[in-house]
Amino acid sequence: MKKIKMLNLTLKNFKGIKSLELDAEGNDLKVYGDNATGKTSIFDGFLWLLFNKDSNNKTDFAIKTLVDGKEVNNLEHEVAATFTLDNAPLSLRKVYKEKWTKKRGAPMAEFTGHETLYYIDAVPVKKKEYEEKVGSIVKEEVFKLLTNPLYFNEQVKWQDRRATLLEVCGDVELEDVLAFNSELKDLPAILKGRTIEDHRKVIASKRAEINKELDRIPVRIDELNNASGELVSTPEQLQVELTKVETEIDEASAQINNIKNGAAVTNKKNDLRKIEMDLESIKRELESEATDKGYQVTAKIQEEKSNQSIMQRKLDDAKHRIEVGESDITEFDKKLVKLREDFNLEDAKQFEHKEACECPTCGQELPEEQLTVARDKAIAEFNTKKSGELERIQTLGKAIASDKEETLKRIAESEKVIAQLQEDVAKKEEAINKLNIQLNELRDEVKNARTNPKYTDKVAEMSTTQAEIKSLEANASEAAMEIEKEVVDLKTKRSELNSQIAAHDQAKASAKRVAELEEQQKEWATEFENLERELYLTEQFIRSKVELLESKINSKFKYARFKLFATQVNGGLQEICETTYQGIPFSSGLNNAARINVGIDIINTLSEHYGIQAPIFVDNAEAVTRIENTDSQLISLVVSEQDKQLRIETQQNDMMEAI
Repeated sequence: MKKIKMLNLTLKNFKGIKSLELDAEGNDLKVYGDNATGKTSIFDGFLWLLFNKDSNNKTDFAIKTLVDGKEVNNLEHEVAATFTLDNAPLSLRKVYKEKWTKKRGAPMAEFTGHETLYYIDAVPVKKKEYEEKVGSIVKEEVFKLLTNPLYFNEQVKWQDRRATLLEVCGDVELEDVLAFNSELKDLPAILKGRTIEDHRKVIASKRAEINKELDRIPVRIDELNNASGELVSTPEQLQVELTKVETEIDEASAQINNIKNGAAVTNKKNDLRKIEMDLESIKRELESEATDKGYQVTAKIQEEKSNQSIMQRKLDDAKHRIEVGESDITEFDKKLVKLREDFNLEDAKQFEHKEACECPTCGQELPEEQLTVARDKAIAEFNTKKSGELERIQTLGKAIASDKEETLKRIAESEKVIAQLQEDVAKKEEAINKLNIQLNELRDEVKNARTNPKYTDKVAEMSTTQAEIKSLEANASEAAMEIEKEVVDLKTKRSELNSQIAAHDQAKASAKRVAELEEQQKEWATEFENLERELYLTEQFIRSKVELLESKINSKFKYARFKLFATQVNGGLQEICETTYQGIPFSSGLNNAARINVGIDIINTLSEHYGIQAPIFVDNAEAVTRIENTDSQLISLVVSEQDKQLRIETQQNDMMEAI
């Protein structure tokens, strides 16, 4: 253990202190003084001598003497101290002074800045050598932790406080937590080398993805099932019938061609076909955009109706649950009424006992004591039976009342669900109505396309050509008319058969897809359950680690306790570092005495860890009636109204080593 004792500290022209000497000789000191007499300046000078900072960890504080708010020139500001370092003496001195330079030809010297002079054991040294010497004794941050009871909790960031505690006490390893909680034995295999935090991020990402898939799958299955209508004939039967119709169409068409075969008619028909293609092209051009939008709106209407149906089913289910619950409430009430009647009947029963006063063998009267015993026994049995029956009724009544209460809660929850679903169904209906209006507008747009002059001119051209063909075919038309009617009917039938075959193919594909989706649903559900278990294990790990870590750290301190984690609203844990004493946080509600003693308790532990004892400066020490025991030298700065000048008392330190 490296022991640093302060033998002497002198201040000259430092922060308003003209001259002050503290002769400690390694003992504890108490420095008394009214406010603004320079007590805190003593600690500021001590730290400035070592690290060029004051007790608030600032380097830009005012050192120079002020009179009426103005700096006094040509003064040397000095702090010097003598220490023992493991019984070896060491003196340090530091002087801050103004530099005045007289330029050639100028009548007076001019102020050109400041300079700082450094001395080790009275030998002048450079700043670097001075700082290296101080640094070789103890690091600046460690020294401040060991000399100021409030430094750790008031000037060190919570992240650095936490790191210091973990450095002192050591972190809790994965193996320690696994040994502490046997429930976590499967966790290493689950983590696969990841940290707990990274694996929780992986779980959260996967859970979100699975939830999306589980929400989508039922909708997809409903869409596929709804798209598959009821089919009667088999695909094989339909194909046989379609082949037959195709043959009949070919035969009828051949007959018509034979009837209408002629050059003029053929040319006009070629013209007509070109006009029809042009007309179809114009129609597609004019209608395509509105038609495409119409298809999109129609698909959206179907989607909204499907979602509305799902909501309606959920609404019906909730209403049914309320009906069942209300029926159960009625039955519970009947049972409770019956139990109250049974209880009152049982409670009203009185003991009745007919005593046999004579011996059944000899006919002599029985002794009084035997009669009393028999009567007492009968009364005890009656009371035991009655009490047991009443208790049974009460127990059953409480169970039924509890079931009733739970049922009422479920009814209330279902009523909330109904209200929300009714609102959602109404919103869907409104959305569907708006889409239908939009679809009708698009249909009108399609109809209006046929009034376009470009389209009507081509229709007129087609009509003229058709009339010319009819005139040419006047003689052949009657013969071909009947056959054409048959062809039209056959083509209609062919279209119907093709639609039915396509419906079979679609139904088969839909059934296959539904089976795949259902299998995916099972796999996702299983994976989600596994993720839930992994999430639970990570939460248990964190809580177990918190318990171990806080216990391990708190065991190193006498009074100070440390809260290293805080529970968030969502149940998760957030890293913090809050010092407490008897459950009260250091940052709020803790009085000055407790703050100082807790700080000294922390210094004692840190001194043991770093292997260094250094003088402790306790500012506002008047707040403490009994300062916590410490092996370090103690400099107490006490506010004393009657002491208008600083007064110093030396306290003999029994534990001081001889120099």
